[in-house]
Amino acid sequence: MKKLLLILSIFFILSTTLLPVTSAQDDQQPPRIILLQPTSTTVSMSQPNITIKLEDESGIDTRSLTIIVDGFFDAIDLEEAWVEGTIIYYQPSEIFKWKEGNHTLAITVSDIHGNTATETFTFIVDTTLKQEAGGFGINVFFIIQIIIIGTIIAFLAIGIYILYLKKTKKFTFEKFFAQHPIQKEVFVLYIPIIIAFLFTILSLAFVFSTPGMSIFASEYVLVIGFFIAVAPYAVDVQIERKKMIKYEQAYAQLLFEIADAMRGGLDPTKAIIELSTTDTSILKDHLRAAADNIKLGRPFDHVMKTMAQPIKSDLVKRYSLLIGDTSKIGGEPSLVVHRAAKDMDDFIKVGKERRRQLLSQSMTIYIAFGVMLIVLYQLITMFPTIGSIDIGLLGGGGLEGAGKSAAIERMSFTTIKQRFFDLLLINSIGTGTIIGSFIDGNIKFGLTHSLILVATSVVFFVVMIL
Repeated sequence: MKKLLLILSIFFILSTTLLPVTSAQDDQQPPRIILLQPTSTTVSMSQPNITIKLEDESGIDTRSLTIIVDGFFDAIDLEEAWVEGTIIYYQPSEIFKWKEGNHTLAITVSDIHGNTATETFTFIVDTTLKQEAGGFGINVFFIIQIIIIGTIIAFLAIGIYILYLKKTKKFTFEKFFAQHPIQKEVFVLYIPIIIAFLFTILSLAFVFSTPGMSIFASEYVLVIGFFIAVAPYAVDVQIERKKMIKYEQAYAQLLFEIADAMRGGLDPTKAIIELSTTDTSILKDHLRAAADNIKLGRPFDHVMKTMAQPIKSDLVKRYSLLIGDTSKIGGEPSLVVHRAAKDMDDFIKVGKERRRQLLSQSMTIYIAFGVMLIVLYQLITMFPTIGSIDIGLLGGGGLEGAGKSAAIERMSFTTIKQRFFDLLLINSIGTGTIIGSFIDGNIKFGLTHSLILVATSVVFFVVMIL
């Protein structure tokens, strides 16, 4: 009995020590490479999502994995593909997106015992399948034809109506525009918005109906449409703001000159007439019109009020009313006019200095925006090397049992970049309007900053990330 137990013990020890060696030596089966997605080797996109599974009883050596695309480059080395456990994810990037025709993925991998397997998958890119499968199917050229035909019909109808007015009511464009002046906003705001809307609709229709377009094509269209709609108005707002500053400075100088003329013995009306013949500032046309009104016998306060109306400056209107009322009171009106001129000039200087300080402070917002671009670049470049997120510690009891972990499925690299690009554009527009409201107290003055930030974002994204 003791001999039997000794023999069984020796057999048990030998079996536990030799079996792993024997199994390791007997494992000559290479890993299995299985295509999970797409289910068909014919795809309709130039950047398809490809998922491949690796199987092996002894374990996969992921360091040995290579994915040669079209015999040209290793997708693992370029971080275009990544591995999570035994699953390979690959999607062609914007730079290496697939063209129409055949494309190959040659996958080579070994298990932990050195058994190597190689599998080649061939994919056929046929983007016409998207339209045949019930895609958008928008005929852009048909839409353009409809717009052109409708425009021609509208112009013919307007032309016929104008001819009718000329025959019956002696209609002329000179008379019409003299009675109905066109506001500048029509050309710098309304017409660009209409053009931008038509451009965006037609371009998006073309993008969605044309196979093989870049995944970022819709963003590019929206950016161009934004520039068409906003740029004319943003530039005009800045020009008008600078012109308004010149008007206010010239008006303050005019008040100084009126005060000096009144100290020399001239009354305000004669001072205006005298200055209209010598003034060469931006107010020269306004002064000449005011002098003509004085010669027609209109009162000084009315002339000053009328002169300030076309300038559209609250500051100028305020002081024009003050000077007009001064002419009605007794005492020393020249002192009042001089004091008003001094106050207006001080007010302009204080406003100019305040804006200069706020402009320097707003540079911190631009710096913060630049820092955000750098952080964004680092996040996107780090993304391919970041593994799946383990949420087992976040209350995974509802998953496959307590203590088990689950991996959150990752978006494709291209989709991540697109989402970041969209957020960057939205942030650019919002940051620009904040800067305008911070410096000038009105959002419309921030449109120029929005255009600058949007352009910077697009250039940064195309050059540094795509």
